[in-house]
Amino acid sequence: MVVRKNISLEETHLKKIEPLNRKHDGNLSAAIRDAIDIAEVALHRYGTIENALSSISSEKKEMTPMEKSIETGKSVLLCSPIFQWMLKWTRGIPLDDEILDEQIDPLQIKTISGLDRRINEISRESGWNCEVSIFCIDDINPENATVTIAGNNELYRDFLAQLVIMFLANNKGMDIDIIHPRATTIRIDLKKRDEGTYPIASRKYFGPLKEAIDEFVSKKEFWKNLIEIYKSVDYNMVSLHKDHYEKILTSSIPLDSGLFESLSKRHILNISHPDFLQMLKKTHESLMVIDRIELLNDGFNIYHSYKNEMAVEKIRDFYLSLLKANGHEYEAKYSTSLIVLKHICCGTK
Repeated sequence: MVVRKNISLEETHLKKIEPLNRKHDGNLSAAIRDAIDIAEVALHRYGTIENALSSISSEKKEMTPMEKSIETGKSVLLCSPIFQWMLKWTRGIPLDDEILDEQIDPLQIKTISGLDRRINEISRESGWNCEVSIFCIDDINPENATVTIAGNNELYRDFLAQLVIMFLANNKGMDIDIIHPRATTIRIDLKKRDEGTYPIASRKYFGPLKEAIDEFVSKKEFWKNLIEIYKSVDYNMVSLHKDHYEKILTSSIPLDSGLFESLSKRHILNISHPDFLQMLKKTHESLMVIDRIELLNDGFNIYHSYKNEMAVEKIRDFYLSLLKANGHEYEAKYSTSLIVLKHICCGTK
């Protein structure tokens, strides 16, 4: 039964129930009925109108975990351009394990599904707009897992990938197997690694610049000066081991085996020949001794820019002596800008 009565409302009261009035498309009776229902709930909870008004006005909106973290000083707000700039210029430098554990506490995250929930929570709270999906059969100790991260921002995707993959590497004994990058997603397949081994693939993928940056920071002036020198001459420089340079000063034919023995921690004769050739290519191209080394099935080609024929002959003899020290005989031919070395005998490694 509908009871019709006349009521008087002042303008201030009409403004207070305006949201309810809009909800009902201007139907004031329906708005007042909603207001009565709300009043009934408030009275049931607080007992009196006075207690309801006092309690509701003093209550604060509950803060999100991120808001609490910012209030305590554990987290800080950064504008997106600054954060992306930081991600860009720290790419290749891995987060310290302590920082990873602070972000995703391994004492609290015991399962893969728990990791999935936590990393998506971090992404949403931080405004990174990335979705993370972790698939595996065993939720506690998986043998294999697939991590997929979708989002338009590549820097955010890679940063989240580092958090997830390094957590799995450090706490679940896993390592990267295959990486499948796409335009807006990255999928990483992981597998259980042998007990007692390090997550080499994961550390290599997320931290290729760690050693270089550590060295740069420890000897800033040296590397800054070296870069300035190389840049000023457009990298037309040759770097030599000090012992090698001393032998050149004595006019003897240098062997320069010390560099390879230092890198491999083995005598030159004990370095496998394929490894030695790869090391030879890497070091001599980097040191600018020659322009380029092209490895072939039965030998290799050396491309150079030396003009003096006597110098080219010295270079040829230099490589023949290095190869012989590694236990292998080669024959060599040379031209204006190319030395061709062909393997002819010796060596079993």
